[in-house]
Amino acid sequence: MRTADAMGIAMRVVVVVAIVAAVLGVVFLVLSNTSTFQITSIDAVASDHVSADDIQKLAKVEEGTTLLNVDTNAITQNLMKNPWVESVSVEREFPDKLKISVTERTVEAVVVMSSRSVAWYLGEGEVWLEPVNLDVSDGQSADDVALEKATSVGAILITGVPATVDPVAGSKATDDVITAVRSYLDGFSSDFASQIVSFTAPSEASISCVLSSGVEVSLGSPTDISSKEEVVTSLLAEYPDELTYINVRVPSSPSYRRIDSTNVTAGTGATGGSTTTDSTSTTSTTTSGTTSSTGASTTGSTSSTGTSSTGATTSTGTSTKSSN
Repeated sequence: MRTADAMGIAMRVVVVVAIVAAVLGVVFLVLSNTSTFQITSIDAVASDHVSADDIQKLAKVEEGTTLLNVDTNAITQNLMKNPWVESVSVEREFPDKLKISVTERTVEAVVVMSSRSVAWYLGEGEVWLEPVNLDVSDGQSADDVALEKATSVGAILITGVPATVDPVAGSKATDDVITAVRSYLDGFSSDFASQIVSFTAPSEASISCVLSSGVEVSLGSPTDISSKEEVVTSLLAEYPDELTYINVRVPSSPSYRRIDSTNVTAGTGATGGSTTTDSTSTTSTTTSGTTSSTGASTTGSTSSTGTSSTGATTSTGTSTKSSN
């Protein structure tokens, strides 16, 4: 008896719920096709690279649309056509306002093109965002200007890419050299990756980077990444503030260039590098510093020239050694 009563009550509840749902559905359908809750204003929240006007135009909300029949998926898809847009938020504010805001992609790298007059912002997901002109003034190089832009947005600099790198806004970067740089960034520990200021990437097999200390590291192909980091970290710890160049293309047999003095100050690592020449003297030069000196102490090579971007003092002499 009690079971039958319970079943009867349950059936009545189901019927009531169905009726209410049907009524609400009819009401919603009617209101959706009337001017009730018609959108009279759109609150477009601008971001750094997407203006309120851009949002309004891309959203394409037709006149007469209401808060009940607005297609939020279509708005999202329209806004995602802008390469800067990573995600979209659409909020209904009754009785008549629609609020649209976007989240931008983070710039991960500034890539200097082979023309040297233009760089491209590369965003999260390896998506090309937009080009930027490199207006070079006296005493500056294209890399200097690009580095300033990269630093201002918290991104790394990538230079030396081949002419085959030809970005299209909104497309994904599939170039071997860009993929190689990404492999290194993903493979390095976060602590080591945070020390990298720039990469040079003329080919997949010739990747190098410059650390914030000014040390240039020749990396080669993106293999044995953790081993390469371990060797570099070990050498930096063994010779603090003394190394200008480390080659870990073959991590089991690294080589390095060392300044034979304790009187050395780290630079910013903006640019850096050194070359070995067939001469009997050694010259070390700073782009921005107070002292530059020459010496004659070399080991493993007859002469070398070292360059660091910014530093207070550069000391005398270098040595080049290989470690087995």
